[in-house]
Parts: sequence; structure tokens; C-alpha cells
Amino acid sequence: MTTRRDFIKTGAGAIGAGMILPRQANGVTVVEALRHELVAEDRILVVVELGGGNDPLNTIVPLGQYSTYASFRSRLAIPRNQVLPLYGSATMGLSPNLSAIKPIADAGKLAVIQSVHYPNPNLSHDGSRNIYRIGDPAPSVTAQSGWLGRHSLLFGNGNNPLDTVGIGGVNTTLYAPGAKISGIGADAQGNPSGYAFNTDGRYNGDRNNQLAVARWDNPEVSSKTYAELAESTWLDALNSSDSVGQAATGYSSSVQYPNNQFAGGLKLIAKMATSTSPKLGTRVFYISQGGYDTHANQDKDLPNLHKTLSEGLKAFYDDLVAHGIGDKVLILVWSEFGRRVADNASNGTDHGTANNLYCIGGKVKGGMYGTDPNLTDLLQGNLKHNIDFRDVYATIIQGWFGNSAAESAQVLGGNFNNLNIFV
Repeated sequence: MTTRRDFIKTGAGAIGAGMILPRQANGVTVVEALRHELVAEDRILVVVELGGGNDPLNTIVPLGQYSTYASFRSRLAIPRNQVLPLYGSATMGLSPNLSAIKPIADAGKLAVIQSVHYPNPNLSHDGSRNIYRIGDPAPSVTAQSGWLGRHSLLFGNGNNPLDTVGIGGVNTTLYAPGAKISGIGADAQGNPSGYAFNTDGRYNGDRNNQLAVARWDNPEVSSKTYAELAESTWLDALNSSDSVGQAATGYSSSVQYPNNQFAGGLKLIAKMATSTSPKLGTRVFYISQGGYDTHANQDKDLPNLHKTLSEGLKAFYDDLVAHGIGDKVLILVWSEFGRRVADNASNGTDHGTANNLYCIGGKVKGGMYGTDPNLTDLLQGNLKHNIDFRDVYATIIQGWFGNSAAESAQVLGGNFNNLNIFV
């Protein structure tokens, strides 16, 4: 049976071959109509950034090359008998510190995309992070937008101030001039913080009166640069802050989240994503977990980071499933680069290159994608990459959001491979 996603893939290929597709009465192509239908399914992307450079070899352990791995890591190698079997692989295993997400992997809902990076790697945090966020291995110094910001600008809801939300703030990934983006703080219990219009509750009507004044539309065109933008941004915040508060207040769940900042941010995303009254319509959420620059004490720090990460993700995933939207949410986990293959004298690892990216969700075809890292074929002590990071982005744009290959190229500035990781 041909699914509409199969039809989208076929249609995207036809566009690439120069075939003109029929248009409906309203002037849109069949592929465009199918993309709009996928958007109407309320598909959501949640991006998790592991700031600092997560170590891929102590996340997904190379069991098929274990003796070589252990020889490089006399201080940091995870004991073989502690490595957890990983669904779909006989040669790679899961760190025991990520045991919380093993049930997700066992259910076939975790995709590990191996050896991802870009040519001529930049070992600087800011440099490599900027490359991934913008979506270009050689970004211009005047680059003004990120890959998700461009997608939101072109294909998001330009009337929804909550179309794209950064938990804790907005970074380059989400930004594009004209895109609708909001930054919302979260406490450890998943409550929105710093995203409300505060008034004096001692006086009846004070809130409504102040909001009416704040929303008053001055018909005169401002002579000050960016004044109109500032006004529209302010009004967007006013119009959406109450909705976020209502979504948080109306949320209920039996799922218990860990009591930490990262899990609290995920819980706020769950509150917003599961809300039906009001329905917020957010397509993209972004959240970060820092601390992965493990030059020293990785033996102590990385296990704790991974425990926090996996327990937060498991609670979040279970919450989505309990609310019936497990199939509507895709989680992408990435970090700006990996670590060197060999450990150092400080029980740590230094800046590396190729890394894994991870996708979690009810529509994910679980397993390992790409070839295993080769520990005997290194580039100056670092892993070589086999998959361009923009292939992952193209996979999400086409396979998750339902865009055509031509639309994906608009966002990424070129054509990249669809890895076909979704059912």
C-alpha cells in the first residue's frame, strides 16, 4: 500500500527530475497539499543540544572493536560487561549510564546516526556550534539565520508567536528575520518563568486596563529603526504569555519527572505540546543541556550528565505517549563535535570531530544508521565522518515535516540525502 509519505517521497523525486506536478484549484501542487496535511497533524520537533561536545564512544560503545577502544582509553573505557545490548546492532552497545532510555531503544524508537560531521572540521566550540546551528560548514561572518529559523520563516505559521520556542532563550538555530520565535524560561518543576505580564493584583481591573493600553496600536509609523519590530515582538509576547500560563495550569500527568533544570524544561515542553485548551500550535521546541566539555574528570562527570539526560528524556517520552502524542513528536539530540579517541592524563577527552546524532519518537525506525566508527583509520587521532550533518537536517525537513526535496534545498542551500529513518 502506498502511504502519503511514500507519495511525498515520489513527488519530491519527480520535482528533482524537473517534472511539473498538477495543481489543485487553489494553485498549490499535490506535494504542497500533502505537506500542509502533515503540518495539520501537529507534528512537533524537539531539539536537544548537548553543549560542549558529547563523547560518542562512551555513549554508544564500539563492542565490535572493544580491545582497540580499551587500548585507547585505559582510564575511561566502560567495562565490556556493563555495556547494554543495543537494538539492531551486534557491534555497538549502549552506555549503562543511559539505561533509562534502553526501553525506548528496545522498542525500536531510537535511531543512532553514526559518524556525522562536516569536512575540514573546526575544533572550536563557537565555530563548530555556529556551523551546526546555521547549517553551513563555511558560514559567512554576516550569516543572520539558522536552519530551523529559515524553515520556520518559509513554512511555519507566521501568525503564531509560539511557532518556534526556545526553552531558556533563543539562539542562532531558531532565528531568521521575520520568523516567529519566543524564548521562555522554565524552573525545575516545568513552570514557565519570566514569561508573564505582571500587574498589581490589589486593584480590580488593573491587569485588563494595563493590557488594553499595552495592546493599543499606534497608527503612526515610527521614525526609529526597529521600533515597529520591537512593538510587534512585545505584542506577540503579551498575546502568547497568557496562553502558555493556561497550558501549564491545565496540564496533568501521572509521569514523574526528575527534579532538575533539564527535566523541568522538558516538562514545560510537554505542558505546551499536550495542551488542547488552549492549543498553542508550536512546531519546534529547543532545549540545551550543558557540561559536555569533559577535558578532565570525564569518568565522574559524563555518567552524571548521561543519567540526567536519559532520565529526563524517558520521562518526557512517557509523558507524550500517555497523552497520545508519542507519534506526533520527534526528538533530535546533537552536540557540536565528538571527542578524541584517546583519553588524556586528566581522565578526560579533548575536542574531536565526528559524532552521533540521535532521533527518538514513535514514528522513528530504530537502529543504527551509517557505518560504525573505524578506530584504526583516524584523522590526527580523531574519528572520520561518513554522513554530512545536513543529511540529517534534510531527513527531518523532508521525512518529518513533509517538505519536498526542492523546499529542503531552499532551507539548506543545496540538495542533501534523505536517510529515511521514519515509518
